[in-house]
Amino acid sequence: GIPAPQVSDEFGYLLTADTFLHGRLTNPTHPLWQHFESIHIIHQPTYAAKYPPGQAVALAVGQLLGHPIIGIWLSTALACALLCWMLAGWLPNRWAFAGGLLAAMHPQVIAWSHNYWGGSMAMGGGALLLGALRRILRAPRPRDALLMGVGMFVLANSRPYEGFTISLLGMVTLAFCLWPANRAAWGIIGRRVVLPLGLMLAVTAVQIGYYNWRVTGDMLRMPYMVHEDTYGVAPLFIFQKPKPVPEFRHKEIRDLQEGWYGNYHRRQTASLAALARSTWGKLYVLAQGFLWMKLLIIPLIALPWALRYDRWSRFALYVGGGFTATMMLGTWVFPHYAAPAMGLFFVLVLQSLRQLRVWKWRQRPVGRAVARGVLVLCVLSVPLVIARLATSHERWDFQRERMIASLEQTPGNHLVIVRYYPQHNANREWVYNSADIDNAKVVLARDMGLEKNSELFDYFPDRHVWLIEADEIPPKLIPYRLP
Repeated sequence: GIPAPQVSDEFGYLLTADTFLHGRLTNPTHPLWQHFESIHIIHQPTYAAKYPPGQAVALAVGQLLGHPIIGIWLSTALACALLCWMLAGWLPNRWAFAGGLLAAMHPQVIAWSHNYWGGSMAMGGGALLLGALRRILRAPRPRDALLMGVGMFVLANSRPYEGFTISLLGMVTLAFCLWPANRAAWGIIGRRVVLPLGLMLAVTAVQIGYYNWRVTGDMLRMPYMVHEDTYGVAPLFIFQKPKPVPEFRHKEIRDLQEGWYGNYHRRQTASLAALARSTWGKLYVLAQGFLWMKLLIIPLIALPWALRYDRWSRFALYVGGGFTATMMLGTWVFPHYAAPAMGLFFVLVLQSLRQLRVWKWRQRPVGRAVARGVLVLCVLSVPLVIARLATSHERWDFQRERMIASLEQTPGNHLVIVRYYPQHNANREWVYNSADIDNAKVVLARDMGLEKNSELFDYFPDRHVWLIEADEIPPKLIPYRLP
């Protein structure tokens, strides 16, 4: 079915997609922007989401085709195809094809295809980078160097930190393995690898700098940095210090930021033991996302033999280990953070399966039966995975969607004042608007008291004004009683 946006990140990506569909990279600050402040959104110096634009491009394409989720489905399908292409550079073709099919059925990939903040774009970018890297190391060609640069471009616009990490590891590998032995080799490597790759990196730098300049006014300052300077309290990395608590205008945003800081402080800075527990928790989160309901633990038992007999498996483990280590420096970790390295994970799993297949016990091909059994169980688990993703349409995010859809079918334009209980769950945020607030049929604003709300009434004199008690069960929409 069609999911409703629930996580605050999803609303941010949808705002950026809507901005692109309005023919611009960002939006002017609204005169009454204080009423529209929300999580992961900046209003100064422009009105935009804090996230890079890659995911929003897929959503915008989907919206042109009828609904943003269509763009997510298409980008996920493309990412699985690119991962199959990447595996074909590392493994025999039939194993690469099997890996592509497994990727399309993987629980984490299915989950990414069913929300608006998933990791498909980063998975596709990582597959491009890693597939081209392996082909360049086999036989340097300009086409593969360009494709590697395109992968870096996608990663820079979807997961900048993790993308930079895996791109750096790939560049170091190229430099180490292709370092020319003589002047003639220098010329060949320069024309076939350095020039096309450098061209794509230059295009990436210009594009990112221009986007930053339009949104923040500074080519070197990302919207994410503006948001953290404005609202952030907890640091982004474990080696940073917390920021001073800013002056918040809205209790819900303050509660969320202080809750994140409390979580960071309790889990990571109380002691070395707390830091160790936090690191283990991050690794467990990644394992939960990638190990396919723990079924892939079975073939990974054969990983030591895969590492012994295949040097590219060792290379995949080294790069993946370095990538994972840099992720542990972050304050938080979610499975989609590791999406750029999904291809390396499949290399290790498939190479382990290949080793498991040849295992015999008392001259009986037990390993072949076990390998086939693992694949069959993975396929049979897909309906269960889909069932676990099913959600109740009585959840607050679907109730919000129905409320907005109902008002859009009601004649006239509408202003909805959102009021929360004091004990409101800050992760259930209702106040998100389209890119063009003034011309939107439905505008949602925070309840700031009658005196401040009157600014909205004067600014939107021709709108029907409503009050939504968002924490009521079910949420209660009533006409706003104007004095």
